[in-house]
Amino acid sequence: MHDRRGLILSLAALAAGGGALAKSPEPDSGIVKGRKGGPNMIKGDPPKLDFGGGLIIPMNASIFRTLWEGEDRWITYGRALSQQKVRAMGQAETAAIGSMKLMLLTQAFAPERLERFETCGWRLKSGDTKDLVLGDIDLPGRPVMPTTDEVSGQGAVADGASVGEPTYRALTGYMVMKKDAPLDYVRKHAQLTQG
Repeated sequence: MHDRRGLILSLAALAAGGGALAKSPEPDSGIVKGRKGGPNMIKGDPPKLDFGGGLIIPMNASIFRTLWEGEDRWITYGRALSQQKVRAMGQAETAAIGSMKLMLLTQAFAPERLERFETCGWRLKSGDTKDLVLGDIDLPGRPVMPTTDEVSGQGAVADGASVGEPTYRALTGYMVMKKDAPLDYVRKHAQLTQG
C-alpha cells in the first residue's frame, strides 16, 4: 500500500512539474504550481491535481474506474504491471483509453447509469461493469502524465515473472478535449455492440 501511495505521489509531482516544482508565493496556501499550462498540485491527504475549469482530481485509487470531467476535457486513468517497462506503459495506456471509450459511450447513450463522484467525476451507479455501454469509437486524445517505477522486491510480481525478477508498474492518464469529441461526436461515431 505504501508503494502505491508513493507512485501516486510521484505521479502528482510529475504532473505538477516534475523535479522543477515552483512553490506558490504563499507558502501556507497548500498549492504547488505546475509548469506553464500544466495542473497545480493541492497538498493534502490525498493530494489533488487541479487542471482548472473545475477539474480537480484526488490522487488516490479513486482515479481508476472514474471518468473525470472539466469544462474543456475528459480524463481517465489506467495502470499495469509487467516485466518490461515499455510493455507496462503500453498496457496502462491501453487500459486508460479503454476506460475512456467505455465511460464516454455510457455517458452519451445511458447517462442514467452514471452518478457524480467527488465534484467532477462520473462512476457507474451500480459498480457493475455489465452496466457499461459496450462498443468502440475513435477518439482524438492523448496520454498525459505517464510514469513508471520498478517495484521488484516490494511484493509486486508481474504475470509470468518469478519472485526477484524486475517488475515495473505504470500509470497514465488519457485526455480527450471536449472541443474535439463532444458527446454529439460520440453518438455519431460510436460502433455499439451492446446498449
